[in-house]
Amino acid sequence: MVGQQALFDLDALEADEKPADAESASDDDVRETITYKRRKKRGPQPFPDHLPREIHKHELPPEDRQCTCCGEEMTVIGKDVTCELEYEPAVAKVVEHHHYSYGCAPCKQADEVLEAPIRSAPRAPRLIRGSMAGPGLLAFVIASKFVDGLPFYRVERLMGRLGVKLGRATMCNWARHVGNRLERMWELLLAQARQHTWLQMDETTVQVLNEPGKENTTKSFMWVIRGGPPDTLIVLFHYDPSRSGSVAARLLEGFQGTVQTDGYAGYDFLGRAPGVVHAGDWDHVRRKFADVRKALGRKGKDGKTGKADEALKLIGEMYELERKAREKGYSATELLVMRDQKLRPKIGAFKAWLDHLAGRVPPKSLLGKAIHYALGQWHKLDLFLDRAEVPMSTALVENAIRPYVIGRKAWLFSGSPEGAQASARIYSIVETAKLNGWEPYAYLKQLFERLPTAETDAEIARLLPTCAPEPNTSPAEPDATQ
Repeated sequence: MVGQQALFDLDALEADEKPADAESASDDDVRETITYKRRKKRGPQPFPDHLPREIHKHELPPEDRQCTCCGEEMTVIGKDVTCELEYEPAVAKVVEHHHYSYGCAPCKQADEVLEAPIRSAPRAPRLIRGSMAGPGLLAFVIASKFVDGLPFYRVERLMGRLGVKLGRATMCNWARHVGNRLERMWELLLAQARQHTWLQMDETTVQVLNEPGKENTTKSFMWVIRGGPPDTLIVLFHYDPSRSGSVAARLLEGFQGTVQTDGYAGYDFLGRAPGVVHAGDWDHVRRKFADVRKALGRKGKDGKTGKADEALKLIGEMYELERKAREKGYSATELLVMRDQKLRPKIGAFKAWLDHLAGRVPPKSLLGKAIHYALGQWHKLDLFLDRAEVPMSTALVENAIRPYVIGRKAWLFSGSPEGAQASARIYSIVETAKLNGWEPYAYLKQLFERLPTAETDAEIARLLPTCAPEPNTSPAEPDATQ
């Protein structure tokens, strides 16, 4: 069968990659290969250095220090240290700001002074004008919903345990105001993303109430951009009622580089955009064949492995080659060499296999749909071979969407278009902060303290989550998906 032998004779492919003198190696050179992985030992992990330590000394009372042999007092010869992790519930407190006013008593008493001068201590600007919320409380409320995925009614219960009555409507209003204050930061992050050489893009659904001209049961969309590496790590969320490609076109206006997406037709304009390369996603190709295997089973009618399994086997091997290269920290040049020598032959043979089956499999069958989907995306699927920064799949942007999807299961919908857009800006700031090593609460508290006094773009830019965390900020756990 044309192309099929080259694709699935994997031993032959591996043999071609061996050095020419491999056959002349003696039996003494043969080494046993361990095919299993040792399980890592599990045990208590060391406590982070940034946690405060409280030392409790346990000493013998003087009457118990007498030596039973000679009666002399025993001295300390050592100590055994055991540690336990303790937790103290959150503390809510009221911070009173007393702003004093000053006047001149002699001038006030003098008849010739028409109006005695009065001076007052300046009032610091607040993130939400007239609100009782301090930066720490705002950071807690925002982090609870947009980081931990708690709906506001559960945050209301948490505050109730502290004896504080804080209604969910109030917290919704705070989140809306915070989202509005983050608008310029979001715009600056978008400008940074447009300077990247490579971006990934995807979209997910959101239900928004009170949208003009739409029923409350209809779906709107949250568009997501993921940038870096090698550029700055950025995640941007954008709400829009439409799934039209024009939304993506507006977000990417002025971008020059590679955009990687799934096969949704709304992104097809990217292939015609000047200065833009549209790369495809192997994950969706793999899922199409996985659906075939799930529906038909692992074995065909003749008892042999099905065609879908053959495709999945090779795609899995390609992913494994890519994974090992990135784990070993290949440079861009090394990665391109590996792809050219190992991945390109496999991909070429896979294309020949698809072409061969395309005319032999009913196009409306599950297998036929999987084959024709792959062929329809082919002009985008092999572009990653020549671009080291581009991975095989859009997993990075899908991982960036996951916290939003998890949160959506808890709060279900947005109450208004303005609230949905505010959520998009907050998620953008929070997820970008996490990618860049910030602990979310610490970053938000610092941001809410400093943003009210930031007036120029330069001052706001210094507060962006793409800036490195300060030394006194507890670092977030590194994200393995970065």
